Amino acid sequence: MASSRRCPVLPDEIISDEIFARLPAKSVLAFRCLSRAWAAKLSSDDLIDCYHAHHGGRLKIFRIQDESHGDVDEEAKSSAPPPMGVAVTADWFPRCVTAFWDKTPEPGSTDPSLAATRCRGLVLLELIPTGIHFVCNPSTGQTRVLPEGRTTGCRSPNELWHKYASLGLGYDAPTRRHKVVRIYYRGSDSEGRPASMGCEVYVVNARDEEDSAVGSWRPVTSRPAGWVEPYRPSVFAQGHVYWLGYRKRDPRRGYGRREEKIMIVSFSMSQETFGTVLPPPGIDDKALRKRCLTELGGELCFFSGGSPGHEHRYDVWLLHRTTWDLYCRIEASMASPEVNMVMRSQRNIYDINTLPLAITDNGRRILLARNAFPEDIWAYTPLTGDIEKLLDLNRVVDRRNRLLEVAVYEENIASPGRQLPRDIVLTSSLSTELCSNNFQRPPEMELDPTLGLDRDAALDSCEQV
Repeated sequence: MASSRRCPVLPDEIISDEIFARLPAKSVLAFRCLSRAWAAKLSSDDLIDCYHAHHGGRLKIFRIQDESHGDVDEEAKSSAPPPMGVAVTADWFPRCVTAFWDKTPEPGSTDPSLAATRCRGLVLLELIPTGIHFVCNPSTGQTRVLPEGRTTGCRSPNELWHKYASLGLGYDAPTRRHKVVRIYYRGSDSEGRPASMGCEVYVVNARDEEDSAVGSWRPVTSRPAGWVEPYRPSVFAQGHVYWLGYRKRDPRRGYGRREEKIMIVSFSMSQETFGTVLPPPGIDDKALRKRCLTELGGELCFFSGGSPGHEHRYDVWLLHRTTWDLYCRIEASMASPEVNMVMRSQRNIYDINTLPLAITDNGRRILLARNAFPEDIWAYTPLTGDIEKLLDLNRVVDRRNRLLEVAVYEENIASPGRQLPRDIVLTSSLSTELCSNNFQRPPEMELDPTLGLDRDAALDSCEQV
């Protein structure tokens, strides 16, 4: 009788580090559905780190739009130098019962907006104007709503300038966990300083055995040195979350007001303490009227323009540890007609509309796009001053959709956390909070707490495998 030959078995480290770590994120998510053992293995911190080592730095672009009509033009999608990835729309968000200043937003009146830049595969989105925030993994399509934080006491739109909250998404390397930090303000004093403020932290993908406060916000004793700029995306880089901020602000509303003593506020993810970073040298408050923060190549980027006497000069500064370096300067008025057209096509004289998205080609080019209602993505070469249109966004977006923003992300299998087992309710008064108890989440939105997926979606993923 001939002896049967046994099939060789690959070591576990080869399967995880060399096979699973190279698969698309959606495929890894589907394999988690096969068994509890596979789910545990493919959700381990070691595999997530290995996956990030393989895919980190390979940036993709995702779209934030109001609707999801039609399909993307596959030919245009394949011809785009940076993959277009996915389109995040209002359809991604769970159905929520919301009460916003005692008025529920009408259907179709809410739009997703970027609240924080990318952080190891995850992004933070806000559903405007409800104030509901979501952690999203564009690679897998998983979206999780954040619990409601401490109230700011805001009762009307007129109070938004001094009663608001600003969130930041970061990664704590020692604990290997994503965290969301939330700063909230409850008014200002007569001199323009915060009258009352606080800070709290939420661990996105904490496990029950690690954090006794899993699923809820945890207060932090540290406080920022002043106001952080609201309604702009916060930035994560080099272990810190950054905001533009100022110690005092003029009580007048609108563009006539003046912020004083502008600074950069930082929050350490590991130590959970606030600090300040000085702006680049030679930058005064007037020059900071048109400015923004972003992340380029893993470093904090300060992008400024429109300083007095240099209205069409734009500087790209990068923070190397504690030192600012001028990466490049774009002189739109002296550049080619194409550069002049891209950089000077500003609709808002008080702010910068064209923003850097990413550094590509080993630092040789910068991707540029308008931060609101973008139409094109451009690649600027600082060494030669040339600019090239990489993508016409009108070709990849259905005409029935309204493209709100574009942003970058990286392929990752990090979990955005488990969905909260209760209804999502934002309230502005005790009466609306009591009324919210009459509402229940629709049955079709029930999630499988073990797999973190919609049940039907999980079954479909397994069938495709």
